[in-house]
Amino acid sequence: MVGHLRLSPFFLALTLAGAVATACGSDDNNTVFDGGDEGSTLDATFDGTNGPETGFGFETGGQDGTVEAAGLDVEPSALQTLTVPLGQTSPTQSYQALYDNQPAPAGWVVDRGDLASVQPGPSSTTVVTPTGTTGGLVTLTAGLNNQTVQRQIMIKLTASQNGENTNVPSEVTQTATQVSDLTAGGGVGGVGGEGLGVPVTDSTTLNALNNPSSNGSAQNLVFLYPYDATVFPRGLLAPLIQWDWSIGDADAILMSLTTTSGSFSWTGTFGPPQILTQTNGKFIRMPVPQDIWDAATNSAGGPTQNNQPDRLTLSLVVAKNGQGYGPITQTYTVAPGRLDGIIYYNSYGTQLAQNYTGAVGGNGKFGGAVLSIHVGDTAPQLVAGSSGGTAQCRVCHSVAAKGSMLTAQHGDSYSTTSAYTIGTNTTTEATLVHNATFPGIYPDGSMALTEQALLLPLPTDTTPITTTGLTAMGTDLGTPAFSPDGKLAAVNPMTGTTTVTAPGKQLFVLGFDGKSAFSNPTLVVDDTGKAAGIQPGWPAFFPDGNSLVFHHQSVVGSDGTSGEMYTRKGCQAQIHWTSTTSASDVTVLNELNGLNGQNTSYLPSIASPPSMTCTADGVSVGGIDAAHSNDINYNYEPTVNPVPSGGYVWVVFTSRRRYGSVATIPPFCSDPRGVNLITNITTKKLWVAAIDLNAKPGSDASHPAFYLPAQEILAGNSRGFWVLDPCRANGTGCTSGDQCCNGYCEQADPDAGAPDGGDGGAGLVCQNQPPNATCSPDGDACQQNSDCCNTNDVCSGGFCVQGPPN
Repeated sequence: MVGHLRLSPFFLALTLAGAVATACGSDDNNTVFDGGDEGSTLDATFDGTNGPETGFGFETGGQDGTVEAAGLDVEPSALQTLTVPLGQTSPTQSYQALYDNQPAPAGWVVDRGDLASVQPGPSSTTVVTPTGTTGGLVTLTAGLNNQTVQRQIMIKLTASQNGENTNVPSEVTQTATQVSDLTAGGGVGGVGGEGLGVPVTDSTTLNALNNPSSNGSAQNLVFLYPYDATVFPRGLLAPLIQWDWSIGDADAILMSLTTTSGSFSWTGTFGPPQILTQTNGKFIRMPVPQDIWDAATNSAGGPTQNNQPDRLTLSLVVAKNGQGYGPITQTYTVAPGRLDGIIYYNSYGTQLAQNYTGAVGGNGKFGGAVLSIHVGDTAPQLVAGSSGGTAQCRVCHSVAAKGSMLTAQHGDSYSTTSAYTIGTNTTTEATLVHNATFPGIYPDGSMALTEQALLLPLPTDTTPITTTGLTAMGTDLGTPAFSPDGKLAAVNPMTGTTTVTAPGKQLFVLGFDGKSAFSNPTLVVDDTGKAAGIQPGWPAFFPDGNSLVFHHQSVVGSDGTSGEMYTRKGCQAQIHWTSTTSASDVTVLNELNGLNGQNTSYLPSIASPPSMTCTADGVSVGGIDAAHSNDINYNYEPTVNPVPSGGYVWVVFTSRRRYGSVATIPPFCSDPRGVNLITNITTKKLWVAAIDLNAKPGSDASHPAFYLPAQEILAGNSRGFWVLDPCRANGTGCTSGDQCCNGYCEQADPDAGAPDGGDGGAGLVCQNQPPNATCSPDGDACQQNSDCCNTNDVCSGGFCVQGPPN
């Protein structure tokens, strides 16, 4: 989400003189522009592509300089292109306003303050100055005497480097200085690997990189990670680029990132990371420099002159013994939105809380705990659990969508549950009277629906809430979940009733009144009659409540227990989705699971798998798919970010797939008691995939997934919940309404003083109503699409968000 870029008083005075207009999203006659880093056009009052809304009585100017009514003109009229080095603010572009062919004092504004700034006037001339941080198409609007004219500037950001840039703090943090850095927390840069490489000075190697003698096909040069066609959000830690080839090592690489429109281009030349001289490892992976990834993703995905998607292409050339190979390329879509919030997840084997003994590696200790990752962190934080004995273990958690409440089970007594009230700076624990294993927590954290069909008030659950309508679902609800708006609940009952005709094989959606009454059970997944072990579970609603994703188990575990929705013991599953109204809409999310449009796996297997055996829960799993040839069937436990972003819904799920060359041991080797997880990195990790906003089950609307940065790299991680940050009170600084308890983030009263805390931009603070109580800008609360100022927005998950991209 982004803040709000408001027009200068000069611009308004000159443009709106003599006109009476009440702008949607305005405040004290300051018309709201939706700018910032999401690449949005102007909202309610102006559209940055098509000119001002004619309903305000303005005479509009076209992109070609034609003014429909004589008067205001701006020169130059043609699209201007500025090629700007990254971090620089020149060259600039000058404009002149003419009224009846004479210089005239106009007001000036740009639609994207992340790309450029402009001198507001009133003045007959102005200068557009690039920020030097983001490339793309920026629209300049001039206004005078009820007329406006728009002109466009294409900013092309360029950069190159040879080796790590030690003047950039984010690149310094991507460099390992000691071997222990490689496995601490989330790994180097939060993604693993050895960090950035050194400069290349050898002229023969440089020539080989710039003039490759082979395209690399004979050497089987391929990317291992990321995956081609992945959809990435903005604001993510830079990915670890991993490659494979028959030569097996490299002397240097040439990496480049370019956008389709030319809004960004970068080349980087790197030798092996310095730490490899200590580990004697091969040069087979390296992250994109963080500052470069930020600039590239902030530039990609924005509007273009021809309205074609501005995608991001990665190119790689590798050199060995004076020969260059490649380039190989991949192209990604960048969603014009940032992912905010916190991810809470189970960690089995964490080093942050050691409460079990018997580990094969290290000091023989490991822990079970709930950890969290705040978006942008490079390592997780401990939330629930601590070091000591098994009584300090806390796992098997659930979290409220609004981030205020978490529950977790006790390791020494699985029938004991604790509730954690989560604040902005504090977390308090209370032991519940009733068992609440994997409950569905109501979005605001006020109550929880348990698998035992109890509706418990939180955090004090002495007396369960008397309910109606649940008896039709039996006494074991499986893994219940609430929709983000609290109006629906999903259950997969494990006991039979007149409604539940195939226990464990059916998934139902019920209406909920927000108090105690459940109604209208609707069958949405039906595996009746299918083989043992084939069953649905772990449902999670999309933000709009119209569909949900779920874990569809296809193969039962090696212990033969068919009723358990395991992620271990050899259980196999894929992520499916369905509507909340019909069982005929069930659709497998192939792209998320690992199949491309040709129904072929794009997940890399291992040609010569390691000879390794391990045990897990007393079951030998050493013979299960050591080559990772079946990774498409190791996807489990999906949950959904309650607020969509950049035109996509974001699903986080557990997977045992190979993570490039970082995590390659057999997929079910994840128990510290059965394999050394200090010297071997388990593949049981969290991944995230985008699904097209407003798509409907019936066809696959998912995209290839990406590894979730910052999760503890040495541990087996699962059951991620992506939830909102604990909400902020009125008057607290903010950047979007989804951070606020009342849902609105707006311009502060200038007489009220500075915002109290937070990261408010341009004086934005949490409030209890939209600007002038009219309509909601991007990120503010809504109940329906018409509540949103921007006609391109949709109301999803209770907030106005940008609609699907091109």
